[in-house]
Amino acid sequence: DKHVPAYLRRDTFEDVVAVVVNFAGVPHEGYRLGLPSGGDWVELLNTDAEVYHGSGVGNLGRVQAEAIPWHGREHSAVVRLPPLGAVLFTPARS
Repeated sequence: DKHVPAYLRRDTFEDVVAVVVNFAGVPHEGYRLGLPSGGDWVELLNTDAEVYHGSGVGNLGRVQAEAIPWHGREHSAVVRLPPLGAVLFTPARS
């Protein structure tokens, strides 16, 4: 989608953050995001959260990545993208 850039950031400890930005002025429901691993991913930041005076479109704090390849990754999750906002996800820690 030309309005939705997504990328991964890694640090020297191999921690990973998936960053997704929706430049469209409307929410993007059911967006499939390729991820490097399966399981529970925590929503670290949602720039559209009500605490930031946004509309509150989000993922209720987490998404589940399943073994469905997407965007060249082995796993993926279906996410809700807020209008004109960004969401950041990281794998949940046990």
